[in-house]
Amino acid sequence: MERERLREDRIHGNAMYPVSVYPDIQQLNGDSILDCHWHDEMEFTMVTQGSAVFQIDMNRIEVKAGEAIFVHRGEIHAGNLRGTEPCMFSSIVFHSDLLGSHSFDAVQEKFIVPIIRKNVRLPSHITPDEAWGAEVLEYLERIFADHAAGAVTCEMTTKAYLYLMFARMFEHRKQLPLKGSVHGGSPDKVERLKSVLGYIHKRYPEPLKLKELAEEANMSEGHFCRFFKQMVQKSPVDYINYYRVQQACLQLENTDHKIVDIAMDVGFEHLSYFITTFKKHKHTTPSHYRKMFTHNLNLEPDSLSQLI
Repeated sequence: MERERLREDRIHGNAMYPVSVYPDIQQLNGDSILDCHWHDEMEFTMVTQGSAVFQIDMNRIEVKAGEAIFVHRGEIHAGNLRGTEPCMFSSIVFHSDLLGSHSFDAVQEKFIVPIIRKNVRLPSHITPDEAWGAEVLEYLERIFADHAAGAVTCEMTTKAYLYLMFARMFEHRKQLPLKGSVHGGSPDKVERLKSVLGYIHKRYPEPLKLKELAEEANMSEGHFCRFFKQMVQKSPVDYINYYRVQQACLQLENTDHKIVDIAMDVGFEHLSYFITTFKKHKHTTPSHYRKMFTHNLNLEPDSLSQLI
């Protein structure tokens, strides 16, 4: 099943139920399965087929089928295919308001607030190797199953399962010495990267110069290039081109615009360079990608209507 990029400004759920569940997500082409992004909500993602390498802030985690990751609010995260087998995963993204109470109680004080404020860090990698991990994964599977079945009580059971998951994970927390600190990397580095990524995501159709990106991060150009490569595993130019290709994919999937017009819309000045760059990231041409997506759309009209 094809997927749309999870955007950091996406609204997950609604005020009454701030939860979104994304089942059975799989990349059509290329090694990237989850674009580099962040949001204020928390997230659980379970790999159900294949394996992937997820980056959470500055940490890289290899995740196999039957394992999951937990992403704290505000953490930059991305995922790339590991191996040749296609990777499929399911995610639940939810706001901390879901775990709130009408009045401030012991549960909020002792457990929820420290998690939200990042005074403690819960495990990022969840595996069935230990009893607590197997239990958390079972609850996660139940959440996905209840939403897939459209269970009448899924809002209630989801909240209950999340509480149980956090209770088990809290037993294996890491106490952080500083409020708001980020495990595995400097908070300042993460915030600088967020600023630069936001700049790119907003201005990608325009010509982007390395100098202005470095200025956005308040770094010299040389330092910025090393910093960006370390954090994103791509050079600034490679990431900009990659992001432009992702935006082109959305147009190829959802419009009948000419390929040359799409290339110009997403920031490429020359059609030949766009096609070369597209093939580098997607291992196929833009025209073949469109045909492939249209073919899948014709084969799976019901399931594709549920795309995130």
